[in-house]
Amino acid sequence: MSMWKLTLAIILCHILTGTASVITRYLVKVLDPVEIAFMRYLLGGFSVLPLFFLFHTSVITRTILLKIAGLGSLFFALFPFMFSWGFVYTNAARGSLMLATMPIWAMLISRVIGYECINRDSFIAIGLTLLGLSIALSDKLIIDSGNGVLFKGEIIMLFTAIIGGIYVTLSRQILQEVPASIMTPLAMLAGCVCLLPFSVANGIYDKLTTLTFTQIGLLVYLGVVAGGLAFFLLNWTLTKTTVTFTTIFVTLNPITAMVLGYLFLGEDIKLNFLMGVMVVFIGLGFAVSSENRGQHHKFKDV
Repeated sequence: MSMWKLTLAIILCHILTGTASVITRYLVKVLDPVEIAFMRYLLGGFSVLPLFFLFHTSVITRTILLKIAGLGSLFFALFPFMFSWGFVYTNAARGSLMLATMPIWAMLISRVIGYECINRDSFIAIGLTLLGLSIALSDKLIIDSGNGVLFKGEIIMLFTAIIGGIYVTLSRQILQEVPASIMTPLAMLAGCVCLLPFSVANGIYDKLTTLTFTQIGLLVYLGVVAGGLAFFLLNWTLTKTTVTFTTIFVTLNPITAMVLGYLFLGEDIKLNFLMGVMVVFIGLGFAVSSENRGQHHKFKDV
C-alpha cells in the first residue's frame, strides 16, 4: 500500500471529524449532545452496514463480536459522553489540546501490550504537532472557562484521549481478523444501543420532528460522512499502519474546526494560529517521512 494513499485517508478522516465539531456546535441548540451522538452513530452505522453484508465472512465468531461490541460501547458511547462532559468545565482550545495527546497514549498502550516499539521519531513527530497546536491555540488557552473548577475539564478530556488510545490500539488486533467494513458498522451500532435509553429519556423523537430541512441535512451529513465514512477510514488505516501514525493526525481536528469557524461562524484567525499550523504540518510531514523510510516502529503480529 503506497504511503500517500494511507496519508490521504487518515487526513480526510480527521478533517471530516473536524467538520463534525462545527456542526455539533450548531445542532446543540436543538438537540442534546447525547442525542446528537446517538443520531450520528445510528446514521453512520447504517450507512456502512451494506459493507458488512458485502464482505461478511465466516471468521466472525462470538468472541470477536463481543470484542467489537465492547470497543464500540467504549468509543461510540463512553467517548462522546466524556467529550461532551469535559467541555462543560473547559473551553474548546484547552479541551482540544488535551484530546490531541491521544497519540501519546496510543503509543504507550501499544508499547505495554507489545504491538509497537517507542522510538525517537515518534516522540519528535508527536512533540512537534502538540507544540504547533499549542501555538495555534495560545490566544484561547488562557481564557477562563467561567466555572471556577480548576483543571476538571482538562482531566476529563485527558481520560477521553486515553479512551481513544485504548480503542485504536485494541481495534488494531481485531482488524487483523475482520476487515474495517465489518467492524465499523457493528462497533458504531453497539455504541448506539448504549446511547438509546438516554436519548429516549430526553425525548429525542419529539425533538427530531421539529428540525428544519437544513438541520436534518446537517444531521445526515454528520452521520453518513463525518460518521460512517470518517470512522471507516480510521479503521481501514489501522489495518495498514501503526496506531501512533494513525492518531497523530488528530491535531487536524481542531485546526479544521477553527478554519470552518472562521469561514462560517465569524470567528477570528490570528497570526499565532497560522504559525502553529505550520509547526503542526512540519510534525506531520516528519511522521510521514519517517513512516515512508521504514524507520517507524512495526507491529507485532496478532
